[in-house]
Amino acid sequence: MRSENGSSESLNVAITKQHHLRFGVAFYITAAVVAIGSLVLCAQADPFYAGLSFLPFSFGPLVITAALCVALRTFYAQLVLAMSSLVYAVWFSYVFAHTFYINPDPQSPIAFVFLGIYASPVLAAFWLGAILVYCLTKTKSVDERSTDESILEIREIKPS
Repeated sequence: MRSENGSSESLNVAITKQHHLRFGVAFYITAAVVAIGSLVLCAQADPFYAGLSFLPFSFGPLVITAALCVALRTFYAQLVLAMSSLVYAVWFSYVFAHTFYINPDPQSPIAFVFLGIYASPVLAAFWLGAILVYCLTKTKSVDERSTDESILEIREIKPS
């Protein structure tokens, strides 16, 4: 494929640079879950900043999800990672509601220390699924490209 100025390399470089500057939708969903959850958790704390001590434990697994969102840029990998962030948001909402409204207890907030630990095995299944989908998609696209290139080479051969 050639660009208007005849340079296919400059087009590929421009697409690659543009691709590396974007984040996937899953990254923004994960960031929104962390931001909203942090605000809700800190708002519930008596001094606002007291809720900050629970953030590494509560949202630690979402750091791994965010890193995978940046690394795995295929559509289906992003879809799996977005689903994992939404499942985690539902889990966080359930624990939050149970801790502060359904069964309020002075010692209930300790549940947020274990929130990320309990969710990690489920999130690990999502992470492995996203990596697997990414690898399968990349392998398929490489196979299709090599087939397309071989077809183009066959068409370019002219009988003498």
